[in-house]
Amino acid sequence: MGNLLVFDVDGTLIDSERSIIRCIDESSRKLGYKVRNVSRYIGVLKLTQILKNNGIKDDDIKVIMESYRECYFNTFEQDSKPTEDSATVLKKLQSGNELGILTLKDLKLTKEIARRFFDGIEFKYVVCGDRPITDKVEGLRLIIEESGKPPEKIFYIGDRAGDVRSAIKSGVNAVWVSFGMGKESELDFKNRFLIARNFQELLKMFSSQT
Repeated sequence: MGNLLVFDVDGTLIDSERSIIRCIDESSRKLGYKVRNVSRYIGVLKLTQILKNNGIKDDDIKVIMESYRECYFNTFEQDSKPTEDSATVLKKLQSGNELGILTLKDLKLTKEIARRFFDGIEFKYVVCGDRPITDKVEGLRLIIEESGKPPEKIFYIGDRAGDVRSAIKSGVNAVWVSFGMGKESELDFKNRFLIARNFQELLKMFSSQT
């Protein structure tokens, strides 16, 4: 079966920035903290690392993250939504390819997002931040090992420059989507990677490779 297409979640499969910032803000304020630079690092660092970078103590991070997970799990549909055409395109792509997810989100949250937004779509390989993995390079290497696919048949699709770098470093193909939270100015165009402006372009890209 074709390629293995591995998707980032935040900024790629879904627009979730408002949900994440809202829940982190609400959860941290309960302990008297104001967390900064969340948007800058969503999908780049684990939320625990973002909290630590804000000078929050480990014991408080644990409490904040428990509150965050409850907030996000129960309310993300208020201000998160699937990326335009994502569900439709994924249903078409899975007929000739295998699909996967690599995200720094927790597995429980990731499964709930898939259940609510991507019903009928099979993500055969799902690697999340609580696996544990220290970064997305480790995650991609796990997917390579578990799938048995040659790296040249695996594509990591994400919106951050770090997603592109992780794909290249792990030896798989990189696809940068311009519609997410990443910025073109952060990319190193000396590296080889594909660019998609929307999910319809991803459909054309991978329909031609099956």
